[in-house]
Amino acid sequence: MPTALVLLAIALNAQGADGQVVTYPGPKGEPASADYTVEAGGKPVFVYTANVLHGGPASFAYFDFAGTVQVKVASSRKVSSAVVRPLSAGIKAAVGGNAVSFSVSKPCNLSVELNGSPERPLHLFASPIEANPPKADDPNVMYFGPGVHEVGTTYVPSGKTVYIAGGAVVKGIIRPDEKPVQERNWRGNKVYTNLFIVKDAKGVAIRGRGILDMSGLPWHAKCPITMHNCDGVRVEGIVIRDSPSWVVAMFGSRNITVTGVKEICHRENSDGIDVVNSQDVVVEGCFLRNNDDEICVKACSPPPALESKNIVVRNCVIWNDRAYALGITYETRVGVSNVLFQNCDILHDTGIASLAIHVSDSGTMRDIRFEDIRIEDTRHRLVRLWIGKDMWGHDPERGHIDGVTFRNVSVVGGPFPGSELSGADATHLVENVTFDHLRIHGQLIGDLKQGKIAANPNVKGVRFITDEAPAAEKAR
Repeated sequence: MPTALVLLAIALNAQGADGQVVTYPGPKGEPASADYTVEAGGKPVFVYTANVLHGGPASFAYFDFAGTVQVKVASSRKVSSAVVRPLSAGIKAAVGGNAVSFSVSKPCNLSVELNGSPERPLHLFASPIEANPPKADDPNVMYFGPGVHEVGTTYVPSGKTVYIAGGAVVKGIIRPDEKPVQERNWRGNKVYTNLFIVKDAKGVAIRGRGILDMSGLPWHAKCPITMHNCDGVRVEGIVIRDSPSWVVAMFGSRNITVTGVKEICHRENSDGIDVVNSQDVVVEGCFLRNNDDEICVKACSPPPALESKNIVVRNCVIWNDRAYALGITYETRVGVSNVLFQNCDILHDTGIASLAIHVSDSGTMRDIRFEDIRIEDTRHRLVRLWIGKDMWGHDPERGHIDGVTFRNVSVVGGPFPGSELSGADATHLVENVTFDHLRIHGQLIGDLKQGKIAANPNVKGVRFITDEAPAAEKAR
């Protein structure tokens, strides 16, 4: 049977009065969630499981749609209440018996949580219908169709596309003849060459609707996707499960886009998206729930390596289980500038801080903006701007933080979080920090005390902008 007909047979397409839905059955041997069943537009949606650091396992499901689609979620538990996050999506769920129903009318990454608890949630990814999927026989495409595939280290050259179709699960493996590139890393683990490697390449895509599954690999064995000295690479649409190390990372690269990627990874050091010594990067429409920093900018390499600059992170949904949700973290050996985190939702945060700049090396962090960020529940710090020495720093000299704006940041639930501003010394300052309409639990914050923001003597030029006093300044 021709490939197109096979795909048509296994992708259940429904054109109903309320919209079009494309679903993808789970491959043979993939265990279905014991917690949930899902329908979209009256069609069954396969529900997967994934380990998470807290309150797991989580379940997840994905489908594509256009128009307005009715979603029904049936739980193995009796349901007394349900919340669909992010709250900014404005989705109200109807509850009846053990079922929850609601409608979606635009692409969204959701978390359905029952009975007032974040434990054993359903992460639901409703994506736009895929435009121009490649053909399986295209010589420029590494095509993984529906079903299970085992893949070892793969170099992706210029002009190539790696395509993981809906209904596919690509399992990363270590080939029998593969030797470790490092016998013992900092935790004593063996490290192998990463799985999909894009190096010195242009015009590469890694895309699709399927799953890249790293759960069969030992901790720290491989990163799923890395880019090195590349230009014009896009990673789009796929789900990445249980990475043993950094998930999507770029080094010394330009013009990179990461769009609509979903990650659920429970192992330590599974940083979600690392932008390292790279420029002109857009991260958009992603869902991340990992056991380390979620989306972070770094500069691991010293001069003359590229500075990290011109970076936009927008329209992302974050569940931060351990470290930092959004920001610049740890390795900062050259400058980082013109970074914007915009229109993002943080559902839950049990990590170090939700919004952060953590400087361990000698670089200067300048023109960093957090705008229109909504935090639904953060358990430790809201903001942490910190300069100092830790185990990840390499440079003897400390760096600088100069020019950070928090505009329209809102904490809408959970406890009232504190924040920390901490410079290293009198010549390595945190300075020129603006809180422009910061709201916590509906309260407009006008000074450090009101916001529970601790600042040490090496912090200068903090100001608050409020409705009551548009230019109110609290200088230190």
